[in-house]
Amino acid sequence: MKQILILLLLFPSVGFSDNFELLCKGEEAKYLDGNPSSKEVITKVIGIQLYEEGMRLDGEWFDNKSDLTEDYLLERSYVKSKDNIIAARKFSTNTLIEGREIQTIKIDKVEINILTNDIFWTHEFNRVDKTNTEAKNIYAFRKSFKGACK
Repeated sequence: MKQILILLLLFPSVGFSDNFELLCKGEEAKYLDGNPSSKEVITKVIGIQLYEEGMRLDGEWFDNKSDLTEDYLLERSYVKSKDNIIAARKFSTNTLIEGREIQTIKIDKVEINILTNDIFWTHEFNRVDKTNTEAKNIYAFRKSFKGACK
């Protein structure tokens, strides 16, 4: 049983020899936009799997592909140099709820300094009522993570 478990753990590294994983520890601040009293700061550890063509950061995939359907738009970017990694993703969708046009937008931006192993990640989530000519913000959530990786 132990041999099978060890083989399963080693198998991904055999197929992706140029890839590696990082664990990053830092502070995550969460708050509702426009409501400073809602701010909560915690210490958190996140995992990052780095690949030549992209990365998976805390469950979110970043690469250079986009996806457009009649239901949503997903745009992603991933640039890796010898000094840093800059990645972003933007997800947006429009829905009709009780006669109101509601737009949901989720934006993630990540910067990893490879030389210092520092990471900065911001996450924005917005829900907007676009029924009238002037858009009305329904809900805006922000999260940022700043830490160091090993």
